[in-house]
Amino acid sequence: MIVVGGTYEERVTVPAHDDIAGSGLRAAAALRSQTGVRLATALDAASAPAARSAFATLSIDAAAIVERDEPVGFRYFTPVSSPSIDGPSARYGSVLAADDDVALVFGMVETGGREIRARRVVLDPQRPRDLAALNLHGITADELTVVANAREARALAPATDSLSAAARQILANSGAAAAVVKDSACGCLVVTADGVTVTRVGPYPTRSVWPLGSGDIFAAGYATAWANGADPVEAARVGSGSAAWWCGTRVNQVPAAILAGTPANEVLDTAAAELVPSDQPPLLYLAAPFFSLAERWLVETCRSVLIGLGARVFSPLHDVGPGGDEVARRDLDGLDRSDAVLALLDGWDPGTLYEAGWAHHRGIPVVGFLQGPGHEGTKMLVGTGAELHRDLSSALYRSVWAGQGHPLTPGRVT
Repeated sequence: MIVVGGTYEERVTVPAHDDIAGSGLRAAAALRSQTGVRLATALDAASAPAARSAFATLSIDAAAIVERDEPVGFRYFTPVSSPSIDGPSARYGSVLAADDDVALVFGMVETGGREIRARRVVLDPQRPRDLAALNLHGITADELTVVANAREARALAPATDSLSAAARQILANSGAAAAVVKDSACGCLVVTADGVTVTRVGPYPTRSVWPLGSGDIFAAGYATAWANGADPVEAARVGSGSAAWWCGTRVNQVPAAILAGTPANEVLDTAAAELVPSDQPPLLYLAAPFFSLAERWLVETCRSVLIGLGARVFSPLHDVGPGGDEVARRDLDGLDRSDAVLALLDGWDPGTLYEAGWAHHRGIPVVGFLQGPGHEGTKMLVGTGAELHRDLSSALYRSVWAGQGHPLTPGRVT
């Protein structure tokens, strides 16, 4: 297999993270247990030494490298934030060539010519903005699978009203054998060439979640399984298990057992069995203070991310408003309808704590986000079944999974 994709610097502010990665490098590293995996990518003079060092450390066979004219990097405030991109107009001069039985092809920030030939191609557009059509230029394949995230699928089929309809439109426009839409915390859906059968494949919930790059690992797992004879649904399940391994460990190399089809929860003890989402997205209650700029920013961020993860959100700020004492009943009515609560606990706001206690009284699971100290103050929360996280990404994902029926593990996760 040959992996065609970017090698970029990635920086995260909170928690602090600085690495050489990118879709191509990450996917090639994930497949180190497989023989014959090669990487085709682009490098510039400034970033080449660090990238080549990473290739050597990770035992990546960089079979084809073309030279780009400037560095490219992604900067995130948190792992669930939209990135700012350095070097968005980078170009490479030589044609990026790849020829193999199977090719995993990622969209790249850099522009330039490519000639990719393979019996089977898995194409992941990897375009965070301005995506209007699939770029199939320079790709020759007998069979094609398109693997896109939900945002990309909607951009490729803007007139459709559902992800399954978007997947069907992608099939019709590309002639692919299958379209797989990654739906974040809700797993993925698979539509095959007949355009009729839509199959949901669920995630394997992990105790903690590092989501940055999980889509790359999913595509790598899918491509490996499809290359080895799995049908698209089976391959998507391998992709989901591979993503769970990465999210739960941040270890580059996906175990061969997972790539061969062993469920992730049988390999990783912090992963649960596949969680098949229901047709109805979960309703999350966002319990939080919103009285300062920092509090308001966090509420807005969490609400946006939860919606992006496939959940519906009841936010007292957005759905009721500040108001006076009369808002309490309306807030609690929204809470009573909710499937789970995400409580933002820094500052120990009385209203947020009351809402968490009310949720427990109603049998509604509570996931808390708490960066500051509070071990003594968390006894009542943890003692009544709440799951508390210091990591925002983990708290967001775990709350969505709780809303889908995944049982929480009461305790404090650092």
